[in-house]
Amino acid sequence: MDKVKKINQTPIPIKEKVEFLTKVYDRMAGLTANADTKAGIILAIHSFWAISYGPNLSKLIISFPVQPMKLVVWILSVLLVVAFFIAFIRSATKSAMVLSPRIKPQANEPPRRPGLIYFADIIKLRGDNVCEKAHEYKAQFEGMSYEDIVEDLTYRINDIANVVHEKYACAGDAVRKSIITFYLWAISIILLIMMNMM
Repeated sequence: MDKVKKINQTPIPIKEKVEFLTKVYDRMAGLTANADTKAGIILAIHSFWAISYGPNLSKLIISFPVQPMKLVVWILSVLLVVAFFIAFIRSATKSAMVLSPRIKPQANEPPRRPGLIYFADIIKLRGDNVCEKAHEYKAQFEGMSYEDIVEDLTYRINDIANVVHEKYACAGDAVRKSIITFYLWAISIILLIMMNMM
């Protein structure tokens, strides 16, 4: 692709820049919601595994002495149950981390003027009630220029992009751990049922 000389380009009007940045911001917020939905689905699946596992745990109770083959299956079952619970806790924890809010600024971030887009900035506005805070918000909004809005939006877009990256990394890890958990769940359930048939 040939590089276009910037001299020939007409500058984008500031209003169109704001509209574009607003769409990007909305898209990033949508990606955050998608990650939260995925984590919620994974946690729902974990709930099913936990519910279906409960009644089968009683099958681990056996009376001794037992046949050697049944003892081997029992030992394998106990080991798989322990492995399942460890994997279950790890994958559920990772899924829950996707849902945790990320409202703290990064450690190396310089102080900045509070914006009018981010809820944590808005909630810090002066006022003792919603009406007073709304008046403060309106006063700050009326004092803003398009450049201020562009600055606030570009900052928020980059901030939310980091959040999306973290959430999707956690969600991907949660999915991988959940697949391992599923296999442990299925194999241990089958062994518990087999042991009960012996």
